[in-house]
Amino acid sequence: MNSVRLCLFGSPHIEDQGHPVKIERRKALALAAYLACAEYRQSRDVLADMFWPDLDREHGRSALRSALLALSTPITVDWIEADRTTVGLKRDAVWVDIHTFSASLSGDGTHGHSVASLCAQCAPQIEQAISSYQSGFMTGFSLSDCVEFENWQISQRESLRREFAEALRRLSGYYAEMQRYAEAIKYTQVWLATDPLHEPALRQLMRHYVANGQRADALRQYRQYADLLNAELATPPEDETTSLYENILQGQLLTVQTTSSVGSAPRSVLPPLPALVVGRDEALKEIKERLGIGSATMRAMTVVQGWPGVGKSSTVAMLAHDQDVARQFPDGVLWASLGEEPNILGPLSAWADALNIGPARRARGIEEISAQLTAILRDKRSLLIVDDVWRTEHMTPFRVGGQTCAMVVTSRLNDVAIALAPTALDLYRLPVLTDHAALELLGQLAPDTTKQYPNAARELVRDLEGLPLAIHVAGRLLHSEAQLGWGVRELLIEIRRGAGLLTARAPSDMLGATVDTTPTVAALLKRSTDVLDAETRLCFAYLGLFVPKPASFDLDAMAIAWNVVDPRPSARVLVSRGLLEPVGGGRFQMHSLLVMHARSLLEEEDFQR
Repeated sequence: MNSVRLCLFGSPHIEDQGHPVKIERRKALALAAYLACAEYRQSRDVLADMFWPDLDREHGRSALRSALLALSTPITVDWIEADRTTVGLKRDAVWVDIHTFSASLSGDGTHGHSVASLCAQCAPQIEQAISSYQSGFMTGFSLSDCVEFENWQISQRESLRREFAEALRRLSGYYAEMQRYAEAIKYTQVWLATDPLHEPALRQLMRHYVANGQRADALRQYRQYADLLNAELATPPEDETTSLYENILQGQLLTVQTTSSVGSAPRSVLPPLPALVVGRDEALKEIKERLGIGSATMRAMTVVQGWPGVGKSSTVAMLAHDQDVARQFPDGVLWASLGEEPNILGPLSAWADALNIGPARRARGIEEISAQLTAILRDKRSLLIVDDVWRTEHMTPFRVGGQTCAMVVTSRLNDVAIALAPTALDLYRLPVLTDHAALELLGQLAPDTTKQYPNAARELVRDLEGLPLAIHVAGRLLHSEAQLGWGVRELLIEIRRGAGLLTARAPSDMLGATVDTTPTVAALLKRSTDVLDAETRLCFAYLGLFVPKPASFDLDAMAIAWNVVDPRPSARVLVSRGLLEPVGGGRFQMHSLLVMHARSLLEEEDFQR
């Protein structure tokens, strides 16, 4: 049994050997909470920047050491593991209440029923999890001078609240099916209390009241809700809710419904279906499991991140058209693509049109439309997909899903992806293609060349390191040459060296909806490097001096290439912008296509010293 207990529901506190431990420093307690929720050990520099943003790096690391000492000194066991660069909690030494809560809700997935329902075996487990929830995540706790921590805390609290509400919905339905209406009413009341404006919970409660012979309570519940809705949003209840009230008022018999809603046919906003996607079955399976398809839990948010050109947009476009997704989200899929300078009003208006908020009823401003979408999606089971996010604030108007909605977001920028993900577990890094899948993709794009030069084709996809964008461009170049009857051996060599690849036009079906013209591959990559300041862009360019396949180097090598004493500030920016990837052991790597781009930047006049 773990001797240390970290309790994060309600007012956060720590117990050791069954006795409360007084932690004098609030940031130390906040640090323990953050480490408990992190999937992996955390960088000391990242922690110092998060909790002491006003201090320089040296003093921030000193403050971190002091906070760790405040956590370890009063505890009788060694529960913190740390080295010179990272910090974490020992999982086998500490019990965390929110971990037990989430694990209890997940179950073992072997009962043979859908995720939405329960059985006699798992219902008590869900009840036990609900009883541990108390009053929410870290209630009453805040760090006003740590904005990043505050944002993380809000995301955690909302994610856990949604898990709690979904568990209550499932218990309510289970007891209604068992005709144990008093217990169904109890859990539905708590469900409605988590969001007093959630109409599916209200309708469920009204039906349970009627089934339990409490007709007057059902009518009273509706009237109270109508008054609340009028006061909060100045709108009447939905037609389905009003119709239910009128049926009860007229004494009509009702059938208890345990599903989330019975609505009209789903209305969706879908992206174009990609013309050719290869090797993404495992990625789609992983993302669908995060959406509750073939899994016991549904994540409210999944953030997909990866190299520029790795196929994030194509993958989520395939997801939007997936039949399993259509069954999991019967109220439809709403998709939007943003980019660097998005027109927020455009995709929001498209969503409003899909949900029958016509121009005559629609509010004029972004905030008003977002509020209307929130009200409509409150009782829907929809999937919201927002592709190519460059700034976290661009996402705010699209956070309109209710408790039974899920959201998938893509970003090429690590810092944006991390900021948007409620937890580290909500991040999904889309990998490059395997050699087998990459060769299959090249074979479909340039079949004659692949058959004629199989060894060269295999070497080419290895050199391009499985990046779909690079393989698409190379395949189309090879096919064009073959169609003209010209030899392609020299072209294969040129492509492997990078010649012609950057100046080729990028495939239009891989660009997303926000690109009006079809740029070259170089122009597409420059979208990522143009946002860097001049000094950092120069540092990126000098990484082109390293040998690719893959380009791998450590901080000392970067310090030499950049002629600086401390390369970490620039390296940190490049990692955050998705242009550099840490691979462990203090080493970093850069994709071969980005190495080619870096070399091309070195040749430009602006980068001559």
